[in-house]
Amino acid sequence: MTESDPSEVPVPIREAATVVLLRDTAEGPEVFLQRRVTSMVFAAGMTVFPGGARDADDADLLATAVRETEEETGVVISRDDLTAWSRWITPPGEIRRYDTLFFVAALPPGQEPQAQGGEMDSTVWLRPAEALARVSRHELLMLPPTFVTLRELAVHGCVADVLTAAARRRVEPIEPRLFMDDEGIGVELPDGEVLRP
Repeated sequence: MTESDPSEVPVPIREAATVVLLRDTAEGPEVFLQRRVTSMVFAAGMTVFPGGARDADDADLLATAVRETEEETGVVISRDDLTAWSRWITPPGEIRRYDTLFFVAALPPGQEPQAQGGEMDSTVWLRPAEALARVSRHELLMLPPTFVTLRELAVHGCVADVLTAAARRRVEPIEPRLFMDDEGIGVELPDGEVLRP
């Protein structure tokens, strides 16, 4: 009997939820983004939406979304505020893997998100197009699910349009593929598009 290579041991996939908080402005909808501290094991230094893994006490992923939003931002949302947008599965090769349901939600009136705890070191409201521009200028680092979600949201003119579009979307699992070539690490989406970190 030979020992297996630890690098070949499958990484368990945990369920998770992410919430895209949106608000309207005169220039169009903005999304709430936060940057993970560089000491985090997974996605260190990445700009992300609020969210996290499902706890054993969470009845479902809606409960996870509500809990994580309050824990990370102080914003209290209800299950009825949430509409599923997409579902992403972390590809093999990552040190942690998640099956994450992305929700969109309008920021409840009278509330303002603030970074809570020690997982985030900065927060910002940005229009999706501006967030994408900052990524292209290497001012923000993002994982593909965040980047693609912002690109999808950028075509909508107000929060109501986003929520209407979400209600019509068919949510299918998206699992990118990691690869290495002469240009370094790449991420291939199911439709063949390649993203570079």
